[in-house]
Amino acid sequence: MNESRMSDQSNINRLIEKARSNTLRDIPVVLVPVWQIKIRERFGINIDREIAEYIVLAVHENGTWKRQRAVRKIEKILIERGNEMPVAKRLAKNILEMAIGNPQE
Repeated sequence: MNESRMSDQSNINRLIEKARSNTLRDIPVVLVPVWQIKIRERFGINIDREIAEYIVLAVHENGTWKRQRAVRKIEKILIERGNEMPVAKRLAKNILEMAIGNPQE
């Protein structure tokens, strides 16, 4: 009985982890390429799909910490690609501010 209870808990933990990892579940897929085009036309820079997904998430997700969360996710992507932490943090913040503007606007 104790083993089945442990397996139920681990299954629940897996389901919760899977739901949390799927951050773009409520956002239409078509928005990502639209934002890539929008940023390319407006600022003349190309961003890849992975970073564009987090920009779309920051713009369209309901929540109070969406910008900070998007900055952290983009920063993590940039660090994985070989940037140093301070540089990645500054780039992530600049990318998001450039794409969607400052919170004061």
